[in-house]
Amino acid sequence: MRLDLKNPTPSKPIVAKSLKPSPRRRRRSREFLTFLVFVLLSATFWFVQSLQRRFTYTLRIPVTYDSIPPEVGLQSKLPEFIEVSLEDEGGRFLEYSMRGIAPIRLHPQRDQQLIGGFSISASALSAEVRSRLSSSARIISVSPSAISASAYRRQRKVLPITLGSLPQIATGYAVGEIEFTPAEVTVFASGRTLDTLTSLRTEPFAEETLTTTTTTKVRIHLPEGVYSSTTMVQVHIPVEQLTEQTFTLPVEVTGLPEGFILQPLPSSATIQLTLPRSRYKEIQPEDLTLAVAYPTLVSSGEAKSDAPRQLPIQLIKKPDWLKNYRITPDHVQYVIEERK
Repeated sequence: MRLDLKNPTPSKPIVAKSLKPSPRRRRRSREFLTFLVFVLLSATFWFVQSLQRRFTYTLRIPVTYDSIPPEVGLQSKLPEFIEVSLEDEGGRFLEYSMRGIAPIRLHPQRDQQLIGGFSISASALSAEVRSRLSSSARIISVSPSAISASAYRRQRKVLPITLGSLPQIATGYAVGEIEFTPAEVTVFASGRTLDTLTSLRTEPFAEETLTTTTTTKVRIHLPEGVYSSTTMVQVHIPVEQLTEQTFTLPVEVTGLPEGFILQPLPSSATIQLTLPRSRYKEIQPEDLTLAVAYPTLVSSGEAKSDAPRQLPIQLIKKPDWLKNYRITPDHVQYVIEERK
């Protein structure tokens, strides 16, 4: 048997199926595209017609008031918006929605000096509204149609600024003396309200955690009915890294009656200070005094068995800025002797 490996019998080619869509499917695609074109044309035609039609619409125009001094109060609250009901073309309403309406800015002090009150007539307010609308607009109603309020003069008082809340201080750091600029502000309110106020607090800080000295501006918290020309203060917060310093000091006795001697056991104690690095060299042992108070139950006419067995050690002398310290031991035993 002979095998011809050089000329093998060729296999039949595999014919791939045609990927072309069928005529029926192509016809359906053309019909669907034609339908979408007609829908788009119809929507465009309807939108153009809507822009030309006239509709009834309500606009809210913001109102701002300039030059009202804080010492002048108004009996009634001035409106923040003017609601205008009008009829106009759809295209105009689209324009109002997209570009917005310029606020009505009123200047009561410049116009009337607020003598006896403040008022804007219906004609003046209508003119302000009309200037912000298109020429094709027809105003149906304006609410409120006029603005008026009775004025009175508020009383004044100078109040110091105090810290409302302090951001969190990172571990190992401490805050020094906080400074405010200005340290006090003049506020205006009714006499009854001012009688209840002794200071003004600051609002919360924007910073969450402090690790370095920070100077920032913070808003003043003004209670309802209280006004001030200054609403922000500058706050300087010195932040320093802490260190430790240790002294061993003798324990003194205070309140010692004449004729007696109290001997603390032990006679000395260790005090560990936690203080800012900048003050490490400022404090010396003579700036600190540890002491125990002579027990009041121990006297010549009373039973000594009722007297306390231990006395707490107190730091009776220190710099005002020193806040954190630890005394070891914090209590001592004692022996009382009568002088001969």
